[in-house]
Amino acid sequence: MKSKISVFIITFNEEKNIAKCLEKLHFADEIIVVDSASTDNTVAICKKFNAKVIDKDFENFGKQKQFALNQCNNDWVLSLDADEVLTDKLIVEIKNLSLDGTFDGYLIPRTHVFLNKVFLYGNENKKPILRFFNKQKGRFLEEKVHETIQVSGNIGRLKNEMVHYTVDDFAVAINKSAKYAILSGELLFEKGKRTKKIKPIIKFPFEFLRVFIFQRNCLNGYQGFIWSLISAYGSFVKYAKLLELQEKK
Repeated sequence: MKSKISVFIITFNEEKNIAKCLEKLHFADEIIVVDSASTDNTVAICKKFNAKVIDKDFENFGKQKQFALNQCNNDWVLSLDADEVLTDKLIVEIKNLSLDGTFDGYLIPRTHVFLNKVFLYGNENKKPILRFFNKQKGRFLEEKVHETIQVSGNIGRLKNEMVHYTVDDFAVAINKSAKYAILSGELLFEKGKRTKKIKPIIKFPFEFLRVFIFQRNCLNGYQGFIWSLISAYGSFVKYAKLLELQEKK
């Protein structure tokens, strides 16, 4: 008997992305959406795809993801973001897995799409991420940003990818980067990390060179240049926030 699969997603005002994500989940036995008071059509769209929608106030990404995981009735679960879309080949690969206990989780590569360009180079492209796992062996670290799944057991890797449609608007990209960077700076402070005044200053040029040249985003054209700039900006904001918090203390 094949193992049943639950898919879970957390949402907030994702009407632009969520239908594209959900329409590929026809193979799932259960779709759980945990929404944090969306004011657009996100919830209505999810219900059209027969997803079970649960409303929950947002605390942080780790806690929200763990709550969504806890709502799943099946052991094998797939964690998705609203801007991620499974390819047909990946769906077939998942459906054909034996899930016999050889592995307790699977890494899935992602194709990176930024400002409507499919990236062929860079560390973000095809970078495997742990998203499919047995919930009896896995849980989320309940941190405020960059939530991480921990699985106690063997981890396999799937061959086929999902597509990550990050942002298609420059202003949204800047704002999103700043939001995550500020949360990351706060998290560093809460973990006892400290920095020197020079670090935010030097992080920008060094991060830009690392992402643009050494990670080969220069080969992704104009969008690769913008991605590198925004990555550098986010690194600057993270350490500027950390510095601000430690000086206030």
